[in-house]
Amino acid sequence: MSDLVYLKDEGVNAIQPEFKRRFATVKAHFFSRNPDLWPVFREPGFATLNEFRARGLAPSARLNAWPDGRARLADLCETMPVPQAMRTPGEPMAELLFAGALSKDWENPSSVENVVTMSADPAIYGAQMGILANPNLVYSEYAGVAEELEKKVVRQIALLAGYDPARATGIFTQGGTFCNLYGYLLGIRKSLPEAKHKGLGHYQDYRIINSQGGHYSNITNLSLLGVDIENKTIRIQVGENNDIDLDHLERTLTACFALKHVVPTIMLTMGTTDTFGVDRVKPVVELRDRLCERFEVAVKPHIHVDAAIGWSMIFFLDYDFAANPLAINAATLAGIERNVSRFAELRYADSFTVDFQKWGYVPYTSSLVMIKEQDDLKTMENDPENFSYFERDIQGHTHLQSTIECSRGASGLFGAYAALNYLGVEGYRTVLAHCLQNANYFRFRLSQLGNVKLVAQENQGPSVGFKIYNPEWVSDPEAEFAFELARSTDPAYKARLQRNTDYHRSLFTGRGKVGLYTNWVEAIAHSDYDARGKYSYIAGEKAVFMNPACGREQIDAFIDHIRG
Repeated sequence: MSDLVYLKDEGVNAIQPEFKRRFATVKAHFFSRNPDLWPVFREPGFATLNEFRARGLAPSARLNAWPDGRARLADLCETMPVPQAMRTPGEPMAELLFAGALSKDWENPSSVENVVTMSADPAIYGAQMGILANPNLVYSEYAGVAEELEKKVVRQIALLAGYDPARATGIFTQGGTFCNLYGYLLGIRKSLPEAKHKGLGHYQDYRIINSQGGHYSNITNLSLLGVDIENKTIRIQVGENNDIDLDHLERTLTACFALKHVVPTIMLTMGTTDTFGVDRVKPVVELRDRLCERFEVAVKPHIHVDAAIGWSMIFFLDYDFAANPLAINAATLAGIERNVSRFAELRYADSFTVDFQKWGYVPYTSSLVMIKEQDDLKTMENDPENFSYFERDIQGHTHLQSTIECSRGASGLFGAYAALNYLGVEGYRTVLAHCLQNANYFRFRLSQLGNVKLVAQENQGPSVGFKIYNPEWVSDPEAEFAFELARSTDPAYKARLQRNTDYHRSLFTGRGKVGLYTNWVEAIAHSDYDARGKYSYIAGEKAVFMNPACGREQIDAFIDHIRG
């Protein structure tokens, strides 16, 4: 633990004056809701909503602070028919404004519950432009020039990630789950082509591989696809930082190929939800290629990376760490450099997920599945006769026959383009570094309390997982956590683990919303694996620092309350 830079002293976590100046500029230009810079916020409804949210009220105070808030809520809960009469344009629709203003306030500086955050001003502007234009990206005739805008964003992300923009392609879709669904389908269509018409039940000897540290959509998507999850899915173990165990993967893939099992897809994760575990990609690709050659596997497993959360790290791939032009503090600079060494491997993936709606500061929903080779998408094409009401000459020049959706709205695309091209690389680097500096400062402050264990503490992402122990019972949090990791069937072990969990849980529920609005997580970590590969979940707390509005004032208030 002593080699972790962020734990050395407060100095390495200090905000440098030059960085402070740069971040203030980015925040003022792109996260201020300033109607002088972004006139869309001058619209009366938007202005009222923003004025209310700018008060930064605690969740428990928001309803009463809204005029007739409880009456408004009661009205929304009533069962009422659609009104018979028309309403005059311009007439206030109070219930709509109330629902917007009292939605989850991700702009509150204390909001760090999960991998969600406020949207950037230009992204909101862009998304509204997409809504107004209303193109359907599924078909070029319905999209018009918006189709070229999608291709341009794909080329921009390809360049950032290290793909060849002339060979790569991509599809904007509805959320990271759909992106990961595409990842699975690409592998299935390449390896098991007859499944398109005969279903996966036609094949008996296939196995889907993913990581135990992955998002739950890694499993729910398989259920949607009709995969036999119990018998045809293999989940690879993870290490203490929640990245995939390469040795276990090699043993598994070797066994699959030796038994002549087809492996359509290997699903990796770069940025797990709770602890920002980042899988290596290059070693997995090299392993796949080596074993495919050894066992004469004709169609290689498709490697998809769920980078929904972590993709933003690619903005730093060519950052000059020696010169450090943004004046990022020492603790965070070291962490970003460690991440860059891993995210540089994203270019080896066959496809990956990008969620602009997370650490890209774009409104829901804005997600992009990136595909390294355009030809892979051709395996997704459905039969032309199913598209009889579209012009046949145009079909081959569009993603129409390869998409899951029959309609693809463009607001996510327009929002993403506006965010990318207003903030630029410099703007993104600045706001991401601000978030990561907050995360490391929070880690440092927690480490000084003496009764807190930082979970997956080498991970240098926005997610900070931790466990708080009763200092009267536990003098060494590291030793106590090591005890919890040593899975046992002994009733005394289970009782001690439950005692620690109940103590932390009681602090969490009793604390309320003070300083930071954190989340309770039933599986912030897991125990060691036993001889049969079984493990237990270990509960804890997390904070995710993606919010540009969050600062050290909120972190200090949270720590002071705990120390209390």
